[in-house]
This record gives sequence, C-alpha cells and structure tokens, in this order.
Amino acid sequence: MGSGCNSRNNWGYALTPSSFLSLMGENGQDMNLKNKNITIFGFGKSGVASAKKLAVLGAKVTVTETKSISEIEAKDLNDLKGLDVTFEFGGHTLDAISLADLVVVSPGIHLDIPVLEEAKKRGVLIISEIELAYQFLKRPIIAVTGTNGKTTTTTLIGEMLKAAGKRVAVAGNIGYPLVAVEDEQLDYIVAEISSYQLETIKSFHPWISLILNIQEDHLERHHSMEEYMRQKARIFMNQDENDYLIYNADDRFIPSMIKSAKARLIPFSKNEIEVLGIRPDEIQIPGRHNLENALASAWASSLAGVERATIGQVLKAFPGVEHRIEYVTEVAGVKFYNDSKGTNPDSTLVAMETFSGKPIVLILGGRDKGVSLKAMCKKIKAEVRAVILIGEATDRFKKELEKYGYSNIFLADSMAGAVDRSYTLSKPGDIVLLSPACASFDMFNNYEERGRVFKAEVLKRGRV
Repeated sequence: MGSGCNSRNNWGYALTPSSFLSLMGENGQDMNLKNKNITIFGFGKSGVASAKKLAVLGAKVTVTETKSISEIEAKDLNDLKGLDVTFEFGGHTLDAISLADLVVVSPGIHLDIPVLEEAKKRGVLIISEIELAYQFLKRPIIAVTGTNGKTTTTTLIGEMLKAAGKRVAVAGNIGYPLVAVEDEQLDYIVAEISSYQLETIKSFHPWISLILNIQEDHLERHHSMEEYMRQKARIFMNQDENDYLIYNADDRFIPSMIKSAKARLIPFSKNEIEVLGIRPDEIQIPGRHNLENALASAWASSLAGVERATIGQVLKAFPGVEHRIEYVTEVAGVKFYNDSKGTNPDSTLVAMETFSGKPIVLILGGRDKGVSLKAMCKKIKAEVRAVILIGEATDRFKKELEKYGYSNIFLADSMAGAVDRSYTLSKPGDIVLLSPACASFDMFNNYEERGRVFKAEVLKRGRV
C-alpha cells in the first residue's frame, strides 16, 4: 500500500468540510462510493454498522481495531460476510490509512492517536459515525446531549412521540447506531449524542437540540472543562433560526455556552414542572434529576406536535431505562439497584440523593475519568454505610475517600466479588447500589455489559 502525502483523493475533491458536503449532495445515497477507500476506526456497534452501510453502497472498506480477532463476536464478522471489507486486528497501523479517502471514527477512538494524527497531516478528512449517518437521513432529528440524563431523555422523547402515533427511531449513543437508521418510513429520529461523537461532525444539523446539564466528565479525553463544553456546544453549531435549542436554565455552565446559538432558545427549569399539568410525585421515575429530564422531553415532544395529555400519560407510566437507577430485586430485606450508567461522580451523586436517608452499600470503580471526587466523597462520608471498590480506579478512589475521612472501604477484584461482599455488608432496609462513577472499559465492553453482569450476580444469590 502506498503512503504518499496527498490532500486530494480519487473523488477529485480536496478533503475539506465544504467539498465533503458538496460531494455528499442533498442525499448521501446519491454519492458514488464504488471503489472509494474508507477506513473505519473501531469495530463496536457503530463501526460494524458503518462498515456494512458503506460496503453495501460499493465502498472498499478497511476496519482497524485494537482487539484481537479472538475477542470479536462472530456475529459482527458474519454481518459483513461477502462484502468488500478488509480487517486489521490487534492495533491501528499506517497501512490502514495509506489509501484512505475518508476516515470514520467510532466514539471510543481518541483523535490524538498517532495514526489519526498522520491521517490529518495527509489531509484525509476524519468524521464521526453520526456525521456519516447524517448524509443519508432526510427526516427531522431531535438530538440530545449533556453530561447526565441523555439516555432517559432520549428514550422518553421516543415514547412520547410513539404514544402520539408518530413513526420514530431512537438511536445514536443509546445503543442503536444512527448510521443503521433507514428513515424513509419515519416521521422523526431521536438521537442521543455524546461529546465524542460531536468532535468530528461537519454538517450534522438537528432540528431540535437539547443540552440537559454540564458537569465534569471525560477530562481524560478533553483535558479541560472549557474543551469539554466546546465540544458539547457543537450540537447546535449548524442550527439556524428555523431550529430549536432546548436548554437547562438552572445549569451554571450552559447559559454561557449558548451565546453563539442561532436557533430559537427554549429554557427549562425543574421549578416549573407544574407546566406539564402533573405533580412531581406523579412522575414514575425517581429523583430530582428526572424532573429536568421530564421537562426537556416534554418541550421537545410538544414542538413535534405531541399533546400535553399524551405527555402526561407517558410520564406517569414510564418506568425508566435499563442501567439507570434500575431496581433489580430484594433479598432478605435489602434492595439492589443497578446504576451502571452512572459513569461520573455527579451521576453517582444523583443516584445517592435518590435514596437519601437510607443506608447505602455503594459499589464504585472502573476506568477513572480524572475528574474531581470531592463532592462525591463528602456525600459518601455523610450517608454511605460501606464502599466496595473495583477496577483501575481503586487506588485513587481509596486515597480520595480516606483524605475526606472515610474508612469503611472494601476491595474486590471482580463484579462477582463485589456482589458477594455487598451481601455480607448490608442489613435489612439497606440499599445496595452499583453506581461506579467511572467508565467500564477496564473490565467490560461497555456500561450495559457491566450492569447486566451485576444483575446476573445479584440474582444468582437469591430472590425474595
């Protein structure tokens, strides 16, 4: 494979955002992908879906993945059987980009890895899976971002639209890749969007964007709060006066973030929940944060034509989403909750506040994001009976907890060990809460796998 530096590709376009958009046209289906070389970084859900989409349309696809082939699910490989897809397992090499006309990065890929830095030097355009997906979509997109609450809010909007008889796909960072959506028969697309996915958008343009809240998160990738906020703000960068930006007016960061927005601004505040025509205690999903999620969902659904009565019915019936303060079971008077989606300290704080006044045995740990643990440690000292630590973050979390005067700390080397320890430490009336305040990638493929392993281990030990 050649490796010469060339900022122009065999489409005949300089690889700049404007020429990329010109190439794609109004409908990505119209572009000629036959024999174009496209490299996909990462072979998770979005990587598999991107490879399939592009290969079916005639592109010559290369997939590069750090995992070995033995770690890849056979189903993912079988999905691409018979298509023009070349694989590179066990690491990212320069061979993967030597002929690349375009690079598509999966959300978990850091943009500063050497191979991608080299691709930038060669003038190869690097885009995210959601940017690729956008080129094929025609229906209005409702895009949800924020540090916490994205999955719940995205799901709620989808449920409200469906209850109103709308045809809708719920996709994005929620687990179903946006590039896998076929929208010819749809009315709307609701997408959960992360800061990772926003880093490499060019033309992604939602009709409605939502920013739920901003807290310290992903600093191991973005390095500063300013950069994290800048990436989150990209969700509205292509919106205009015909679009809407729904935002949390109570958040300390968001008002300064949205000063450059051109979309019509719609603020919400948890103190205005009565505007929905229902009381806070009528909303089935617990926690103060879900008042904000409910309001954001209601505003977005209302703009899409859903009546207030329908919105209220959904909020009264919606049980919540898997892995977000999800009730598992009760054993010997102890209730177990799965909050594997709690991947940062603020999210874990919210989960603890949901059970305020009740003794908690808390399972923490995973891959550290490098954010402050001060507020979480103080809350733990005041309200948590015992902490069980797992994963790569164990040493730092233990030191931080001890610094703030907390000592009832136990270590486990697996989820099974953590659940075993939680059984011995808890008493009737206690809450055992998995809310790790960390990413899952040290021990699991994703937070979903982590949550399901936790639930399975809990249920192995009995049910009342």
